[in-house]
Amino acid sequence: MSKRGWMISVCALLMAGPAESEDIYARVGSWEISAQPASHQCLMIHSYFKEEGKKTDDLTVLYDADKEGVLLIWSNDWMTYLPTKGELELGLAFRKGVSVDQSWGRRTLHYDKVGNRYLFTRAFKNAEDAHRILRDLASNEDIGLFLGPALLSSLPLKASDAVGKLRECALNGGRAQ
Repeated sequence: MSKRGWMISVCALLMAGPAESEDIYARVGSWEISAQPASHQCLMIHSYFKEEGKKTDDLTVLYDADKEGVLLIWSNDWMTYLPTKGELELGLAFRKGVSVDQSWGRRTLHYDKVGNRYLFTRAFKNAEDAHRILRDLASNEDIGLFLGPALLSSLPLKASDAVGKLRECALNGGRAQ
């Protein structure tokens, strides 16, 4: 499947609402891990509600064990000033305690408006980058997304155990052991 087709299928999954109970592989803290039937792709999603529910963000991580790739998806319902599709160069940083890791630098994220949400995607296709982003998600407290010097969103992770379950799910083809 092409990267574009992969993103479209993930977008459709995300917009379909909560997964049916048989699709849920595990719940770890605030993360929900789901399997893609008949594949070694699993995803984990965390929803964030800000300003008393007036703004929402979602962070989704799709991991493909066969291809050793990761698709990172940040979505929100509050960037209404953007066109319906395009690309933005966003800074990606991780925080652990007082230490901030900005080694990812700025990355171009493709975005599409689906319904009333904007979905920003970044694919990590080589195994080294895929394992690094999973490690950073698991070992840090927050992920921050910047537009220039301005912080757009800071999302708490608490994802160490969730990333472990995501890997397990993908390696097992979505079947519980």
